Amino acid sequence: MNILFLDDSDHRIKAFKSVVKEAKIAQTAQRCIDLLSTQDTWNVIFLDHDLGGQIDVMSERNDTGMEVVRWIVTNQPQIRNIIVHTLNQSAGQRMVDKLKDAKYEAVYIPYETMIDNLENLYE
Repeated sequence: MNILFLDDSDHRIKAFKSVVKEAKIAQTAQRCIDLLSTQDTWNVIFLDHDLGGQIDVMSERNDTGMEVVRWIVTNQPQIRNIIVHTLNQSAGQRMVDKLKDAKYEAVYIPYETMIDNLENLYE
């Protein structure tokens, strides 16, 4: 199963990897894009918005999860499901809307809710 998790928090990454051991991890938007471009298909990807230890950053920046969304929309990789788990609710919803406009299956589930139900989300 091809699973990708974008987040900058070591704590969140550790918790995620304890459940989804086979997941590939990215802590920056560019690393996530690099990983996305290495495979033809992905079962599920999990996207954070605010990266680099910053909070409530503008989506226009190229160091956010929105940059990954822009890359996905432009390059159209095959991704079965996308879960946006950022705590930045307004940016998260914009990410989901942009992905849905591009015909991707995308949902916004805040990290705390997502991690509690993780095993049901990616199988």
